[in-house]
Amino acid sequence: MHYALTQRKLSILDGLTARLTYGVWLWSELFEEHDLKGSYADRDKFYEQVKLRTKLPAHMVQCCFDSSKWMWRSYRQLHQRWQRIVAEAKGRNEEKTLRRLMRREPQKPFSNGLNHKVPVWFDGAVGSIERSKNIRLCRYVARISTLQKGIRVTLPLNPAKYHLDLLGRATSLSSFQIVKRYGKYYVHVKIEYAVPAKSVSMVRGIDLGVKRSIASVTLRPNQPLMSKDFALVLDRLKAHRLNRLNRRVAKLQQAKKWGPLKRVRNKRQHVAEYYDRLSARRVADTSDGCLVAVGYPQGIKYDNPKGNGKAYLRRLLARWSYARMIQYIREECNERGIRVEVTREHWSSATCHRCGSRNTERISQSLFHCRNCELLYNADFNAAINIGSRFLPEAANREAMVGLA
Repeated sequence: MHYALTQRKLSILDGLTARLTYGVWLWSELFEEHDLKGSYADRDKFYEQVKLRTKLPAHMVQCCFDSSKWMWRSYRQLHQRWQRIVAEAKGRNEEKTLRRLMRREPQKPFSNGLNHKVPVWFDGAVGSIERSKNIRLCRYVARISTLQKGIRVTLPLNPAKYHLDLLGRATSLSSFQIVKRYGKYYVHVKIEYAVPAKSVSMVRGIDLGVKRSIASVTLRPNQPLMSKDFALVLDRLKAHRLNRLNRRVAKLQQAKKWGPLKRVRNKRQHVAEYYDRLSARRVADTSDGCLVAVGYPQGIKYDNPKGNGKAYLRRLLARWSYARMIQYIREECNERGIRVEVTREHWSSATCHRCGSRNTERISQSLFHCRNCELLYNADFNAAINIGSRFLPEAANREAMVGLA
């Protein structure tokens, strides 16, 4: 929001966002109490009840229902996966692992109460983002329905140059939401614009790691690998800056300097996001004509709660977000018309890309050895080849023929 927002409009936003949060919470209570699935029949059953209690307009009650439905859908998916992991641990009689998993049970929405406002996605019936014609203060404004019927409020926005470029490219502004963070209001806008798709002649397999953030291999059908097809992103500067911030935070905590500590509370996350975005752009800039296949190490923190016996790996896993890195790679590649496919990386590091055998060993963290064909290879590049070969017209090995080949 623009810094010149008046106190009257701020009070309108405070009341509106508080009422919407109450609406989402009320629908969430109904989801839990009646085990709703999120269908139209579920919505119609309690629609009038929620509308009467919240005193919200009809279209805002629908937006609250959608937000609560997405929250419960995400929770149920996480809980089903957690139950599956617990069942596997029970089958192996791993008591220590079971105690750890019980502490990591996914929590239901609003399990900690109403301690912050919940952003709600708005459609065209609730409001719109428009280019201002007669207002010199700002280029874009948000027009949002209020709690009074037929009355809308105009909110000036203060987008940066990056946002202005995106808004200029947009063919439609489909939806938006109002987010309150640290006492300030922000508008998150979902835009759509067309990007011409590029032709694909190669597959670029990407293996995400810890010490080597990204290891990629470019595969061409029926052509041998060359030295230019291999690439590594080490992210040493990212690790160095995060280590410095960790030491700084530890000193401030020991000295009980709460003021400076509060100012750097989100610095580590912003640094990690910045370097992840740079790495994703590096991948997108060098993937012209490729299909980018990314291996997702899903569940690596569940499977390695203590770093697989390595103290340094435990510390690194705690601050590396693979889902965020994959999201950034998707965004940067999609903006350039490059297709991205995400596949699970299970067994990619333990399978020989030459013969397909799993009779293998890791001589060191970076050295892979196949006992079947006596192949010695870089472990990260071996995994990247296995991930990428699943998408070749003719699979490079037997393992690649399973699933997406």
